[in-house]
Amino acid sequence: MDCLTYSLNEAQTLLDYCSGALEPAAAAEVTRHVESCDECRRVVNAQRELWESLGQWTAPAVSQDFNRRLYARITLEKQDSGWRQWIRRMTRPALPYALWKPAALAAACAVLVVGFLVHEPRVADNGVQIETQQHVDIEQVANALEELDLLTPSGSSSAM
Repeated sequence: MDCLTYSLNEAQTLLDYCSGALEPAAAAEVTRHVESCDECRRVVNAQRELWESLGQWTAPAVSQDFNRRLYARITLEKQDSGWRQWIRRMTRPALPYALWKPAALAAACAVLVVGFLVHEPRVADNGVQIETQQHVDIEQVANALEELDLLTPSGSSSAM
């Protein structure tokens, strides 16, 4: 038999053996294997120690008014359903404060960087700033339109 700790199914068989959930025939086979395998013996001993410590543990006592406080809280939550609960959900942030504040700062910085990259003034090789805006001369546009009007055939202008 291969070591039972190598695969998940076989490890589950080993845990079932420790808890006493295996059938007697399978338990006898695992017992023979555990006697010869150091790794499985270590797991079985650790599981037995765990089961013994859990058997010695006692749960703390419940207070006398536990049930009364529990039912009062359940009643309060049932009454608080509806628009009050909706308002509470809307005013509470979806992400914890520790996550959304740095994310908002990073988004603001990204917007600024994109803004500077898009609107960066251009500088010539000699260090003089180049004007990026183009000035439109109205007279030049009027002259171009008059020349274009001369080039169009007279039949097409009257058809419009």
